[in-house]
Amino acid sequence: MVLFSLWICSFIFFTSIGLLLLMRIYKNRIEIGKRIAPFLSTQKQQNLSDSKEVLENKSLYIRLFQPLVIKARQFVLGKMPKHKMNEIEKKLQAAGQPLRLGAGDFILLQMTLPVSIFLLFMILFAPTSEETVKIITLAGFVAVFVYGYMNYYLSAKSKQRTKLIEKGMPDFFDMLNVSIEAGMGLDSALKKVCSQMDSPLSKEFLSALEDMKLGKSRKEAFKELRDRVPSEFFKSVMSSLIQADQMGLGISKVLRTQTQRIREKQRFSAKEQAMKAPVKMLIPMVLFIFPTLFIVLLGPVVVNLVMQFL
Repeated sequence: MVLFSLWICSFIFFTSIGLLLLMRIYKNRIEIGKRIAPFLSTQKQQNLSDSKEVLENKSLYIRLFQPLVIKARQFVLGKMPKHKMNEIEKKLQAAGQPLRLGAGDFILLQMTLPVSIFLLFMILFAPTSEETVKIITLAGFVAVFVYGYMNYYLSAKSKQRTKLIEKGMPDFFDMLNVSIEAGMGLDSALKKVCSQMDSPLSKEFLSALEDMKLGKSRKEAFKELRDRVPSEFFKSVMSSLIQADQMGLGISKVLRTQTQRIREKQRFSAKEQAMKAPVKMLIPMVLFIFPTLFIVLLGPVVVNLVMQFL
């Protein structure tokens, strides 16, 4: 039983390492394939006369599993409440769309992955073990852990991305202010700064610029950008930019003022964290440092007292 488990774990480990290496090596090809896939699909739909040959040349995943996944996604989208879907979609946007999943894909993955892991445990370990109850309990615990971990991963990814956005705000708006003072418009300055800085904030502004290209006004695009990022300070900055743009105020002055506010806030936050450090250090000191000091200092005295008493 132990040897079989080691074989299974080794197989899963080395298979995962191999898949990660292959995905790393062929990352560019995969990205290009994903981008041209919609164009290829539309072109194939136009050639209806060659549909049989196309179906024969398609892979097993496209012929068999992809229709099932599409039907399951549509079923989930039909059964889930709309406000729940909007809430999950906002969480995914705040996390940066991990694995490019939509709300339906995430819910489908969250429902199927724990069940698949539970069934995998039962298939692998239940036939070779006499303690079926323990195997069922362990499989259920792992399935529940995976289900909860997906929500935790989403919230942790969102917090991490929000911190990166808040950290990059001063430099981003400084470069934007310099570009505007040099004579560039707001849209062209945003495009220039986003092309020079690779950060989550740049990606969010690039998404807003793409929305404006599709016909949305700057006010609507900035409002959607403000709602996508779960940072109160970023929301206040974007509200100031929207108000300045609507009232015709100087964007450069607003950006300079907001940049000063951002840096002051970060300075106060750093001071606050520094003041909290001594309090946080008490827990490891009491648990790990003080007991060892007591053992080193009082240990010989206790040993001598015990020896004299005996």
